[in-house]
Amino acid sequence: MSIRDAVQLGAALQRERKRQGLTQAQLAEKAGLRQQTISAVEGGKPRSELRVIFDLLFALGLEVSVRSRNSQDIPRIEDLF
Repeated sequence: MSIRDAVQLGAALQRERKRQGLTQAQLAEKAGLRQQTISAVEGGKPRSELRVIFDLLFALGLEVSVRSRNSQDIPRIEDLF
């Protein structure tokens, strides 16, 4: 999944939290953050600190992968079949 802004990131984190059956308060405790912080990140607050994002990713067992968006990284249709 490609995430291009804070709103998409917040929605993705919220989906994963719910998939794991965690409340915001439970995730906050697991990540060492406040519930209000979880709410702000999930709401797409654009000024969330990077440290907070990494704490949440770690608590949910997720990682970040950085890759180029250029067209050379897109597989050719012939390579898919």
